Amino acid sequence: MQAALFERELAKASDYEAAAAENRQNHSLPSRSWYDLAHQITRCAYHELVQDWETVLAIVDDAAPEAARREYRGVHTALLCARARACAQIGDHEAAEQILEQALRACPRSAVDPLIVLEASRALCATLRGDRQAGPTPFERARAGAQALGHRFHERWIERLHDGVAGDQTVAVPRPPVNLTDAALMLTDVATVLGAGHAVDLMAHRVVSLLQSTPLRARTTVESAGNCDYLPNPAAHWEIDANGGALIRIRGSDRRIDIRIAAIRSIEEYSLVKSIGDLVQAAASRAIEAEQDPGDDNLWPVSGITTPDENFVFRSPRMIELLKVAYRLASTDLPVLIIGETGTGKDVLARLMHEQSRVRKGPFVPFNCATVPRDLVESQLFGYKRGAFTGAAESFGGLIRSADGGTLFLDEIGDLDPASQPKLLRFLESGEIQPLGESRPLRVTARLIAATNANLNASVRDGRFRQDLLYRIAGAVLMLPPLRERKDEIPALASYFLARYAAECGRSGVRLADDFVAALLLYDWPGNIRELANEVRRAVALADDGAVLTARDLAPEVARGWESRAATVPVAAAPAGPTITLRLDQTLSQAVEELEEKFIAHALRTTGGRVREAAQLLGLSRKGLFLKRRRRGLVNRSAEAIADGP
Repeated sequence: MQAALFERELAKASDYEAAAAENRQNHSLPSRSWYDLAHQITRCAYHELVQDWETVLAIVDDAAPEAARREYRGVHTALLCARARACAQIGDHEAAEQILEQALRACPRSAVDPLIVLEASRALCATLRGDRQAGPTPFERARAGAQALGHRFHERWIERLHDGVAGDQTVAVPRPPVNLTDAALMLTDVATVLGAGHAVDLMAHRVVSLLQSTPLRARTTVESAGNCDYLPNPAAHWEIDANGGALIRIRGSDRRIDIRIAAIRSIEEYSLVKSIGDLVQAAASRAIEAEQDPGDDNLWPVSGITTPDENFVFRSPRMIELLKVAYRLASTDLPVLIIGETGTGKDVLARLMHEQSRVRKGPFVPFNCATVPRDLVESQLFGYKRGAFTGAAESFGGLIRSADGGTLFLDEIGDLDPASQPKLLRFLESGEIQPLGESRPLRVTARLIAATNANLNASVRDGRFRQDLLYRIAGAVLMLPPLRERKDEIPALASYFLARYAAECGRSGVRLADDFVAALLLYDWPGNIRELANEVRRAVALADDGAVLTARDLAPEVARGWESRAATVPVAAAPAGPTITLRLDQTLSQAVEELEEKFIAHALRTTGGRVREAAQLLGLSRKGLFLKRRRRGLVNRSAEAIADGP
C-alpha cells in the first residue's frame, strides 16, 4: 500500500487497504499488534490524499489511545500529527496547535522519523494558518532530514504537502545573521559547562545563563537541595514530563540542582532543551573519564541502569524488561509474587515497586516469614490485645496494621505457618484482620507483595501451602533470574559495589583489574548478588589506597575458575627447526649483522649454494641477497660481475 501511495496509484492503494482489513478480521489476537497500529498511519496517508479528513480523524481516535497505552511513541507521534494536519485542513487551527504540542511531548528522543513527520506537520499547519514566516523553515528541515536518511517515501510525501499548500502563500524568509557577540558568549557558556563537570553550582549557573538568553527565560526555575545521598561521581540527566515541561537534573557528591522549564511549545524549544541536556550529560561523563587512570584498559563494561535508590543495577535485556513489567505492575493494586533464589534482590525489587506505586507515601513494612518462630507468626502479623495470652502486657497492632496505606512485603512466604494462612487469605479477600483478643475485625488497606525461593506448587501438593492462598498472592508473578543467568550485569554490579564499599571503608583510588572481573564472571555465585557484594566488600576492606584489585585478592573458591583456566592455557611448543643463539651484551647493530649472516649461511646450506633458491627462501630478490653478501665481503669479483650482468 505504501508503494502504491508512493507512485500515487490510489486505486491500488484502496485495494490493498481492503485486503489488509480482511486480513485483520480473519486473525484474532489478544490485543492490537504494532504492525496493525503502524498500518493506521498508512491508512491516514491514503485518506489524506483523497482529502477524506473525517476518516483520518476517526482512524486516529481509534488507534492513538492504544498506541499511547502500549508506549509505541513513534506510532503515537505520527498518528497525532495526522490528526493535527486533518484539523488544519478543515480550519480548526487551534486544535491543530494543541495536538502538535501533544505530539511533541510524545515524540521519542532517539528516533529521527517521527521528528521528520512532526516538522512537516508543523510546516503544513503553519502554512494553512497563514503564517508566512513559520512555514518554509520546518519544510526545509523535514526535507533535509528525509534526504539525509535516504527516506524517499517521506521525501516524496513532504514535497506533496509543500506543493499542495504553497502557491503564493509562502515566502522564503532569509535567516538573519548571528550576532557575533551573542555567539561568543554562548560558546563561552558551553565551554564552561564542559569544563565544570565536578563544580555542579558553576555548571548549573552557566546552563541557566544559556536558558536566560532565550525565550525560555520566563519559564525557567531552579531548585537546589543539599545533604543528598552520597554519589561517588557526578551525574546528570534530563527528561520531558507528561505535562510538556522539562527537567535538567545535575547531581554532585551530596548536592542536587534541578532546572525546570515549563511548557515546551515547539520543536525549536525541544531541540534547545535536548542540546543543553546532552551537554550537561557530556560534562558529567567527561569529569568521570578525567579522573580515570589513562592506563586503565579495563575490558569489561561497567555502565548499567540503576534504580532510583541506586541499590539495584540492570544491564541485561532480560532484567531491563523485568524492570519495565515491575513498573507497570507497581501502578496497580494487584498482589505480586516475586520468585527467585536467595540473594537475587527480591526485597530490593519489592521496595522499588513500592516507590513506584500509588501508595509510595505510605509505609513499606517487610516481614520474613522464615525468621520468626511459628507460634509467634500470627501475633506478629495480626497483632494482639493486652491480656490476650500470658505475657501480653501491652497491646500490639501487628505488622499488617502497620502497613495500612502502604505496602506489606512478606518474604519467604513459602515458610508461612499453615495455621496463619487462612487468616492471611481472609485479609486478602476482605481487607479485614482480627487481632488476638479482639472481638471485632479491623479493616486494613495495604498492598501485598510476596516473595519466595521455594516451589509453591510443590508445597501445595505436599499440603504445606494452601492452593487458594497461592491464587490470591500470585495475581502477577515476577521471575527474578539468578546471577549466573545474567552475568553481563556482574561488571556493573562489581563497579557499583567497589564505589560503595570504598566510601564505606575510607579507601580511595581502588580499581578493578581485568582478571578480577574475569574471575567474577567465571564463578557461578550460589549466593547471588549478596555473595558478590560481600566478596567485593572484603577485597576492598583488605586493600590499600590506590590498589588495583586482581584475581589474587578474591577468595580461593571464587578465583578457582580463573586460575584453573589460566593453568590450562597451552604453552607454545619449542620450534622444530634450527635455532639461533644471540648474546645480549652487544649493540643492536652488531646483533642484526650477526643474525643476517647466520640466516644467509643457513639458506645457502639448505639450497646447496643455489643463490636464486636461497633468495626465495629468505624472501629476497636475487640481487638483494647478492648486495647483502657483498656488504659483508662474502662474494668475489667474478660473482660480482655475474650479478651485475643482464
